[in-house]
Amino acid sequence: TAAIIRSSSESLLSLDLTNSSAERAYASSIEEFEGEGLCEVDDEECRFMHDQIQSAAFELISPEQRDSFRGRIGSILLQTLSPEELEASLFEVVGLLNCAASNVTDEKRVELARMNLKAGIKASENAAFDTAKVYFKAGREALGSRGWEGDYSTMLDL
Repeated sequence: TAAIIRSSSESLLSLDLTNSSAERAYASSIEEFEGEGLCEVDDEECRFMHDQIQSAAFELISPEQRDSFRGRIGSILLQTLSPEELEASLFEVVGLLNCAASNVTDEKRVELARMNLKAGIKASENAAFDTAKVYFKAGREALGSRGWEGDYSTMLDL
């Protein structure tokens, strides 16, 4: 996850990240870290003073819930970033969404596959062929075995 999580109009603490006890613990830790001067939180972002501090806060979430938490952060970023910001953060957002791909609803699978296709093409254009291959594979996996019937053109492009 990014050291800075931006939102267009809401702070990190007010976003819908606190549905589970693990996520509430993470939000509570951020408040504690802010009080200790280890991070800064304002109306638009949370900035950790060091990546290790962010890692320590993230370790408070149980390993079983981390992928789901990453996926929720990716979903929030997808909803709140402008098209220009999303384009600039495409690899990170798609990576976060891919963490929770097994929990994605059927209607969201096509969107996830298309985002992986876009990230794969962008990686290919930057000569990052191994990375592109990972995104293309994740896109095919998102569509699953029914991808050829459900979204033939996306599956073909992947």
